[in-house]
Amino acid sequence: MFSALSWPAIGSLVSGLISLAFIAYVWPYREEDGATLFMAMIGSIALWAVSYGVALLVFDPTLRFLLEIPIWVGTCFTSLLFLAFALEYTGRKDVVRSKAMAGLVALMVGFVGLIATNPWHQLVWQNYRIEPTFGAATVAHSNGAWLFLILLALMILTAGAVLTLIETFVSYGRLYRSQTLALALSPVPVIPGILLWVFQVGPTPYLNLAPLLFPAHLGLDMYAFFRRNMFELTPAARRTGDQTAIDDLGIGVIIVDDDQRVINANESAAAIVETSKPDFLGKSLDSIELDIDLAGDEQRIRHGESHQRDYAVTVSSIEDSADSTVGHTITLQDITTERQREQRLAVLNRILRHNLRNDLNVASGYLEVVADGTENDQYADMLETAKRNTDDVLELGEKARMVERTLETEEMGTEPIPVAKFVDHVADPLVDDHGGSVDNEVPADFAINTNRQLLESVLANLIENSLEHGGGTVTVGATTAGSTARIEISDSGDGIPEHELSVIEEGKETDLEHGSGIGLWLVEWGATALGGNVTYETGPEGTTATVELPDVVVEPTGDG
Repeated sequence: MFSALSWPAIGSLVSGLISLAFIAYVWPYREEDGATLFMAMIGSIALWAVSYGVALLVFDPTLRFLLEIPIWVGTCFTSLLFLAFALEYTGRKDVVRSKAMAGLVALMVGFVGLIATNPWHQLVWQNYRIEPTFGAATVAHSNGAWLFLILLALMILTAGAVLTLIETFVSYGRLYRSQTLALALSPVPVIPGILLWVFQVGPTPYLNLAPLLFPAHLGLDMYAFFRRNMFELTPAARRTGDQTAIDDLGIGVIIVDDDQRVINANESAAAIVETSKPDFLGKSLDSIELDIDLAGDEQRIRHGESHQRDYAVTVSSIEDSADSTVGHTITLQDITTERQREQRLAVLNRILRHNLRNDLNVASGYLEVVADGTENDQYADMLETAKRNTDDVLELGEKARMVERTLETEEMGTEPIPVAKFVDHVADPLVDDHGGSVDNEVPADFAINTNRQLLESVLANLIENSLEHGGGTVTVGATTAGSTARIEISDSGDGIPEHELSVIEEGKETDLEHGSGIGLWLVEWGATALGGNVTYETGPEGTTATVELPDVVVEPTGDG
């Protein structure tokens, strides 16, 4: 019933033992994505190889046929587990847990059942008989249509796994390239042995060479495991991270292919188009009624049936390794609140610029005339106070206009500015209006390259604040640290009130804590727009405001 050991049997048994030893090395990584399925696949290979090795020793036809059952369990589930491993390893765990995968498991069980019951229906093969090869108990049979169908299904599963790994090889760059390529190529050495056996060609038509070729298969798997950190760097983390990042962005993201079909989207995008994500995928961009031009730059659209919202649209092309455009990423950011705020500010600015300013100018003029014409000193003082307050509101309006001019400029140009002369240009009219004096200690050859309008806004508000509240004498100096400029405005007053500075530091005003004007806000916004910052030091001897602007210092030319 049993023969002596032949080299085909020894080779097949050795392949099984190598597989089992490999599982022992992989076992510590069993918690990683794909590791359990990978070990299960190697276990199926071991079952296939060991069962075939034992079967080659058995010459009793009945017992020999019974050994076909574990052989085909290993054969069928090796392909299925290879596909399941490839899916989970590359971040598609949901597919592995799907009903479709359960259906494939049932299909494999059905194939094995069909083979186990073949003596009664002869659908898989006929004329099953032992035909020894090299002293091994190989068998010959006439292949039925179901055998070819089973092998075709297994080849399709294997091809699906290979394509899944190759897609990761192409998409995810160097980090996962070596291990995914090795894993994708691992079935290649085994396939010729199966094809020679199923078509009964070659010098050993009845010997299935696949188990003897498993060491080559395992060699590629071992390369991926031992040399390329196979389970320490898994593409599943990359794919899951990519999708999580898209889902957590808080804005709508739609990815379309080159034919403008939606191939991915997050839940925010599905909510925007008012449909479920599964129904959303696969649709054309035109069918979801988003008026988006893929060739456009910055776009704004209005969308929604029950509640219309405004969205800022950004379109980015997706290019492959050959720099060919293969799709586009579309982001949809809800700017409804922002746009409403812009509209409100525009209305308020118009009222402040035109209606309120014009009316207050008239009121200020009349107050001055009446104050000059009255002989009652008490009334004159009250009228003067009213005029002063009216002029303060007008000045506030002018600063509001400065906000519009300086901070809503889309493209700010820069130019070399001699700072000493510029300080005089800014300070002289302020001294005329408020009195006091400005001591300009900026070196004559000190120049910076920045935006003139924003710099004027920053310096004017700081100098004006110091003239009004700093004791009447202001000192302006400048130093450099490499290419960084520091401009200091110092006074000898009581300092900026703590609540004024805390409002700026916190970045917001409240009902209980707010500033008295917008001058310090203009300084803060202007310095930030210039790419710098402003700090304040207050003490018994006064206040020093330091404006720090990086990468703006212009080196002296040395021309005299």
